[in-house]
Amino acid sequence: MGRANGHDPDGSIAAWVWSDGNWSPHRYGVYLSFMHAAARQLAAGERWPSGASPDLLERALFTTAWQSSG
Repeated sequence: MGRANGHDPDGSIAAWVWSDGNWSPHRYGVYLSFMHAAARQLAAGERWPSGASPDLLERALFTTAWQSSG
């Protein structure tokens, strides 16, 4: 999303955010807010299940099991 909308064109912000696993409660809350917002945005389109939870998006992002049907 960051690259597509111009907020993180070179991926450096995402690289910094994901650089360590020592997340504070605030950082995790921001992540959850982002995932919920991103899932809602995807559900508004035609290529994402309208009732899908943010868990599906998380699975799609962090596993190699995801395959596009399009």
